[in-house]
Amino acid sequence: MHSILVRKQQLVAFMAVAIKGAVRDRVLGAMVVVGLILLLTTPVVALFSMRHVLALASSYSLSIISLMGLLLTLFIAMGLLARDLEQRQVYTICSLPISRATYLLGKFLGFAIVIFLAVAILGCFSAGALFVLERIHPAERAFAWGGFFIGLWFQYWVLLIVGAITILFSTVATSNFLPLALSVGIYLGSYSSEAVHYFVRTAAGQKELGAAVRLFGNVVYWILPNFSAFDLKAQIIYGVALNGRELLLTQLYAVGYLGVVLVLATLAFARREFF
Repeated sequence: MHSILVRKQQLVAFMAVAIKGAVRDRVLGAMVVVGLILLLTTPVVALFSMRHVLALASSYSLSIISLMGLLLTLFIAMGLLARDLEQRQVYTICSLPISRATYLLGKFLGFAIVIFLAVAILGCFSAGALFVLERIHPAERAFAWGGFFIGLWFQYWVLLIVGAITILFSTVATSNFLPLALSVGIYLGSYSSEAVHYFVRTAAGQKELGAAVRLFGNVVYWILPNFSAFDLKAQIIYGVALNGRELLLTQLYAVGYLGVVLVLATLAFARREFF
């Protein structure tokens, strides 16, 4: 019982360190500034479509949040281990009776809290802009607020998975460039993996592609996260009703994939030699 309590205290301590690092780097302050810009520019961008003002505004808002969230995720996730390695703090930590899994999990949970706050800040500013637009340009069909916030929630999980992947590569890489390049590549490839997998299974794909290429495409599809399942912009824009069963399966998939990546990161970090 005492050991469990000690591990919880250590976990909270590492979470606090990760959050303080983000605050010290003025990450959340930068998100407030970006949120203000988002609030001011959303109505202007939406005016380019007089018939579908809210649809364009919601798509623009989610795209900006996705882009800024990705940049923030890469910036924070790469620094979680790199900062301690550069300052040689990880050598002291590893010499203490502290589990490396506790250290890594605490850092990730702190990162998850910071990303949640950033997405929440940007989401609130975006929702404010959409609320004003809804009053100025009332649409025939009520805006799907539930779908918008669910879309934000799944955007958050995309960022969590990207952050975990970046941390996984950081546990084995000796430079910051490799985790950055691989994480960006996986992020971009994960949005098109489903389309590639579909093409491989079609008659045209069977005819044009060789067996080795089809096998490679299928393997990549099962390894990469399927981020296209998390993208709800089309449903929000066109007012398509969200399927509760599909949302639940997507959530379970996100939890499972994130868990696997964190387990791999923990195993890789436990085997890394620092001395």
